[in-house]
Amino acid sequence: MQRLSNYNHASGKQEPVSRSPAFPVPVLVSSSGDIPPLPEKKHKKNPAKNPRTGNTNARRRRINRKAEALYPENERNAHTVRNRRKKGMAEWLITGAIAATALAIAASLLIYFHPFTLSDAAQAAKHIAATVHGYASGKIDDLREYLHTMAKNKVPAQDFSTEVPLSPASGETGNPDVISSLNRTTDLGQASAFRTEPVFVPQEDSIFMFMLDTSLGSMLYYSQGDVRWKDYLYGGQDPISRYGCGPVCVAMIINSFSPTGVSPIEMADWAAANGCYARHGGSYHCLIPDSLSAFGLQVESVTDRSVEHVSELLNSGHILVALMGRGSLTQNGHFIIIAQLCANGNVYIADPANFENCTKEWELQLLMDELKDAYDSGGPLWAVSIPEP
Repeated sequence: MQRLSNYNHASGKQEPVSRSPAFPVPVLVSSSGDIPPLPEKKHKKNPAKNPRTGNTNARRRRINRKAEALYPENERNAHTVRNRRKKGMAEWLITGAIAATALAIAASLLIYFHPFTLSDAAQAAKHIAATVHGYASGKIDDLREYLHTMAKNKVPAQDFSTEVPLSPASGETGNPDVISSLNRTTDLGQASAFRTEPVFVPQEDSIFMFMLDTSLGSMLYYSQGDVRWKDYLYGGQDPISRYGCGPVCVAMIINSFSPTGVSPIEMADWAAANGCYARHGGSYHCLIPDSLSAFGLQVESVTDRSVEHVSELLNSGHILVALMGRGSLTQNGHFIIIAQLCANGNVYIADPANFENCTKEWELQLLMDELKDAYDSGGPLWAVSIPEP
């Protein structure tokens, strides 16, 4: 029989007797003597809902949100790339069809409100081609001018014996009695020696003004290399020394054979204001008939460019404005004046870019063969005369 109590003889008290449990129970005691509560049982969570372990999609979305907050531009670019990758062939076809329809509607409206003929389209194409060609030629000319300047710094300047400076006291239009006549020779000009590059005289203050004999009478010569306007920007962009052969040619003719006295600067401004200036390409061909007729001169297109017919025009009180093309005479389009017929059938010319070419005779057939292949505005050859009163 088990005892339920035990008597303490020392204290004279009855002490309770502890009963042993049916199984041992471990008890953890802290350093303070307190018994801590039992830890809660940890249940294993579902890995599919655990953002740190199993739920990969939720974790990726959380990372993308952080990246978008830090790098919004990158997120937009990535979103655009993803959208582009998702575009299929059908979407591209639909987009192309919409664009083609819009272009067709725009072209229809343009034709309806602004009808044009095939000749207008050809003229526009020529203007575009001339602009593109002029831009490319301008770049080539700039490089050529740079190389020419480099070579000129190394080679001593040539002495031009025919250059006669004009005193500033004589005025711009000048008096024929005090302006020297250009000394011409009977030397025959060779195509290989023909130069259309502007001639810059050794003296910085030199002025080119000569009187030339022509079929219409004495004509005052102007040069693109004249110090007074060689650096003037034709159309506000291109220097006359490189692109101003057209305004200089018409300035010579208008100043000499019309009641109005003009300079190359004034004619360059007139050309730019009247739609005759071609950026980086010089002048449109319409400059010749439009400007000369505007100042009271008679201009007609020369369609028969045979030597016999051109000689007859020169003998009957005409001078000719010729548009020279790419060939043995020039690498680009260039305006010159065919001024006078010689007794031997050759001609004298007025070249605004190179006064040396004005001192020699030239074969008329050679000039006719080297005309530019352009037929708009009456080109490439025009006959100019003084209208009868």
